Amino acid sequence: MAAPPGVDPRTPHVPRVMDYLLGGEAHFESDRQAASFAFADWPGQTGGVEGVKVDIKHARDALGRVVRHLACDRGIIQFLDIASGLPTMGNVHLAAREVTADAKVVYVDNDPRVVAHAEHLLAGETDGSVAFLRGEFREPEDVLGRAGQTLDFSRPVALILFGMLHFVEDFDEGVRLLGSYLDRMVPGSFVAVSHFAKDDEDTAMNATLDALDKQLGEAVIRRTKSEVARFFDGLDQVEPGVVETQNWRPTDTSGPEPLPMWVGVARKR
Repeated sequence: MAAPPGVDPRTPHVPRVMDYLLGGEAHFESDRQAASFAFADWPGQTGGVEGVKVDIKHARDALGRVVRHLACDRGIIQFLDIASGLPTMGNVHLAAREVTADAKVVYVDNDPRVVAHAEHLLAGETDGSVAFLRGEFREPEDVLGRAGQTLDFSRPVALILFGMLHFVEDFDEGVRLLGSYLDRMVPGSFVAVSHFAKDDEDTAMNATLDALDKQLGEAVIRRTKSEVARFFDGLDQVEPGVVETQNWRPTDTSGPEPLPMWVGVARKR
């Protein structure tokens, strides 16, 4: 594909690497090369680049199941997806539209390259139901103020934080920020979280993540299941609670299991 304005195809970029791993088309040769190098030693049942593709696909499939559950079973048609990456390959607006044509989605990312590429990918979305904003999770008033041009916060909204909170090093800060968003949302709203899982004995994963930090400039904080569940204190967790990606209301249990990543959904009372 041709690079949109503001996008340098020669320099690898994490969101485009993710698109490649998901089987999308919004990436370039530099991204494929970076993935091959960075994930050569990825652990797991399959391992290597093919192994990380399994893990990433399970995480994206879990996102789709969460969105479809909220839209179909809970009547949620408004979604605020923060740190969304590129809106491709089964992302929120695509998953929601499998259930309802009335879905409204606001994507937020703090990377100007992601925004430039996303605007190119969403050029055909002209009815105002999908918006992509450049914004910072740590600035909830700004994000919510601009998202309110598309979403109606007097009605329930689903806050999607897939792959966001593990970038917030201080747990208490993560709780505070999440609370700032939920305070602006009415009862009956939801929050959905995915988070890298912690396993102190998994030295192979530790080494891999250290290598990824150096290669891609992204550092993550892994937390235990109980730690992630604490983000939902004061909320009503949706069954089956905080579980590994492949175990959140699965529709297909075949294939290799991914490396652990927690997923949970909760409802504001």
